[in-house]
Amino acid sequence: MGRKPRVEYRGGVYHVIQRGNNREYIFEKKEDKAYLLELVAEYKVVMNFELYGFVLMDNHYHMVLKTLDAPLQDIMHRINNKYSKYYNYQNKRTGHVFENRYKGILVKDEKYLLSLIRYVHQNLVRAKMCEKVKDYQWSSDPYYRKNRQGEMVDIGFILNMFSRDRQEAIKEYKRFMDRDKMEEGSTFEEVLIIGENQETTMSKPVEVIQRKSLDEILYEVTKDEAIHDEIKKGSRKRNLTVYKQKYISRSLAANYTMREIGENISVSEVAVYKMHCK
Repeated sequence: MGRKPRVEYRGGVYHVIQRGNNREYIFEKKEDKAYLLELVAEYKVVMNFELYGFVLMDNHYHMVLKTLDAPLQDIMHRINNKYSKYYNYQNKRTGHVFENRYKGILVKDEKYLLSLIRYVHQNLVRAKMCEKVKDYQWSSDPYYRKNRQGEMVDIGFILNMFSRDRQEAIKEYKRFMDRDKMEEGSTFEEVLIIGENQETTMSKPVEVIQRKSLDEILYEVTKDEAIHDEIKKGSRKRNLTVYKQKYISRSLAANYTMREIGENISVSEVAVYKMHCK
């Protein structure tokens, strides 16, 4: 009996992890890392996907990307296959360069995505390759810090979660990345796995469930028209915080984005994120 096809969602965001065969080094020289990034940039144009983050270690790499036209397995096959040919030729060897399967982990929500980007960038610190995230060349972190808009990494999506003002967003991004807190690895290397040797289907969700409006959710939380209206106007009174936190939690559970939630109560996405994390 064959395997059931896994479903990829058009527009899905995935955390991709690819390791060297038997955990061997696959990026022995800086030229190797540079070549993989050339391939990512090339196929990003050819296969039309968005790249939110990456880090290249010595024996594996992480990428955070959003599929648009091509299935994830096709993107990964093209990149890994071409790099394998390059690596074998350069090192006069044959055989597998990568493990048979990459991990493709579906990103659950925007809060998870921000923590995931930090986890990806922290890999080098965890491996004691650098003391700080900002000290490493082979990750997407410099693209964000230096506002390298229009290059390989699509920095706008992540930075806009912090603020619509770009300079303020970069400042908040740096503060977020430079915290001493280390993300827990098990949180980001589990959940839905899509392997390269599995059949996949590009599809949109079939079932459409009518969800409550953000105003309906807010009123259910407050049960008071005056409180509802104060929150809608963006009031910062401390007694409203508990209502806002309940509203945010229920709205996220209903699959609204932090941007939509914030706009409905006149606060920024980063304010929504901070209240949700308290």
